[in-house]
Amino acid sequence: MRAIPRQMGARVPAPDRGGKESATCEPRCDQKAHFADIKSPRDVEVAKEWIDVFLGSQSVFRSVVVDWSIYRGSFFGNPFEPEAPKKRRAYKKWLEMLLQPEFARLSDASFYLDRLLICYGYDVLSELQDRFTRGYLGQRPRIREFQAVRSWKDAHQCLQLCDLLVGCVYQKLVSSTNPAKLAVTDYLYDSLKPFGVKDRAVSYWKQYADAVMSKHFPRFSEWYWRPKK
Repeated sequence: MRAIPRQMGARVPAPDRGGKESATCEPRCDQKAHFADIKSPRDVEVAKEWIDVFLGSQSVFRSVVVDWSIYRGSFFGNPFEPEAPKKRRAYKKWLEMLLQPEFARLSDASFYLDRLLICYGYDVLSELQDRFTRGYLGQRPRIREFQAVRSWKDAHQCLQLCDLLVGCVYQKLVSSTNPAKLAVTDYLYDSLKPFGVKDRAVSYWKQYADAVMSKHFPRFSEWYWRPKK
């Protein structure tokens, strides 16, 4: 079982820039943080600072965790297709389902997706753009631009935050012996308790369907995907 490795983020202009604050507004931190690089006590302190900035903002983190042993490509294409485009369609569908509950809160947002190569003519970003902008005629769209970016670059702190939080989710599922990563993961889940997250266990999250995540967990959630019968 693993969390999807790619990241997405949406940034909404703050009120002083003519927009409105949104639950997916990007927080800012002065130092970069990538979960894979966490090794030293200093790294732990930087990661904790990121978590504090995240929880002190109006940002929302949504994740989907996929157990590939129950994934079936037949849900996402015909039996004569290669597996790769089916997985891209599945990925796009999961992103859709994560974004849809937050969509009504967005205004004039920028959407960032960790860069993916076009696979068999299927472009995840273009498909998402079509899904969320098709038929829109207003002057102020919910999402004004869709960008494929490289999250490791310092300029994309929104996706670096996603990387840090996804890393904590993954650490919980496939634990390592790295004490620094364990300390950051413990700090995150302890910090989430005032926000309604009472447990980090997989069994705890599996009690909740994706449709009610935003109701029960307004700031942070983990959706353990299962194919619908």
